[in-house]
Amino acid sequence: MTSETAISLTATDRVLVHLRDHRHHAEDQDFPLAITQKGISDATGLQLTHVPRTLKALEERGLLSSVKGHVAKEKRRYKVYFLTENGMEEAKAVLRYLGGQMIGDFTVNDMLAARKGPALPLLMELAGESVDKALPERMMAGPVPDIEGFINREHELGELNGMLEDPKNRLMVIYGSQGYGASALAAKFCVDSAKKWSVAWVSVQRELLELTGTIMETISGIAPLDREAIAPKKLAQQLDGKNIILVLDCYYEVSEEVVEFLSGLVAALKAVNGFRLLVTARENTPSYNRFYTIIDQHDGTVGEVHIRGLDIEHCKMLLGTPDIDPDSLKRLFLFTRGKPPTLKLLAKGDEKELRQHTSFSPEEIKLMLFLKGQKTA
Repeated sequence: MTSETAISLTATDRVLVHLRDHRHHAEDQDFPLAITQKGISDATGLQLTHVPRTLKALEERGLLSSVKGHVAKEKRRYKVYFLTENGMEEAKAVLRYLGGQMIGDFTVNDMLAARKGPALPLLMELAGESVDKALPERMMAGPVPDIEGFINREHELGELNGMLEDPKNRLMVIYGSQGYGASALAAKFCVDSAKKWSVAWVSVQRELLELTGTIMETISGIAPLDREAIAPKKLAQQLDGKNIILVLDCYYEVSEEVVEFLSGLVAALKAVNGFRLLVTARENTPSYNRFYTIIDQHDGTVGEVHIRGLDIEHCKMLLGTPDIDPDSLKRLFLFTRGKPPTLKLLAKGDEKELRQHTSFSPEEIKLMLFLKGQKTA
């Protein structure tokens, strides 16, 4: 599309037009994925990391509202977004402006009337920014954590992407101390980076029979499996060639039977293609719970990522306090050790939640909240 004929779309334009096309879902009980952050990203072509920034700017202008609700075919609640009355007027103004532009002998309005259906796909086509339709449709099954507010970890995401692109790799392991965000990193990688892969998310903290049953049930939501697939070799064979990542979350203290099952699965994966394992584990996972060997690492079958707390600048970003007193920030950094969940709770300023979800004493919590409120002189 040449510059004489193409139209131009900003990120705000795309989101406004997309949500206008979905205004009729406001009274639904089960909301469509299209009005979640991921659905907005998929429809508008914006990177998922950029979507929250655009939505926040629209909310601050009073053009957008959000609620948490049940999304069709999903087990957990997601934040969904709707245009306010002012937002609808803004979307109409955008469409009036774009609709009046000429593309050859026709206006954009003429083309929209002829095409019918949602306006955004045609507008993006005219702008030369269509969403890549070549990517296969993927599915997400299981309780994938919310990645809203995720920051940093570009280096670790790069490491995981490198492993996923390596044909020898079969298992990716993220190690981190409790509260450092290993699960959030895995979710960010699966949702935003591994765009060609379906994801089955399972918690590991259970006995073997329950664990394998949950694995079977979760993956069956993506790819039908026979009952025989409960054995490691059978499971690997049935998933051979399928772009599926099985995430085993919160691996730490498990039974010997679970260790043996996963050890057998890693061995079986060497004979298949496509299917991958991604495990989040505690940094101090006991040696007797390790289910792969140093040889598996040396031959490229297994790759490890080790995460630490956020640096002090990213702590300030997560706290949402750009003008915080530097000495107060340093003290908060030492208190929290850069743990994202603690920093998010401090950002909310909810003393009750901090008492429920952290090990800090009431006096320490009051001090941290006081420090957070200290401004640069």
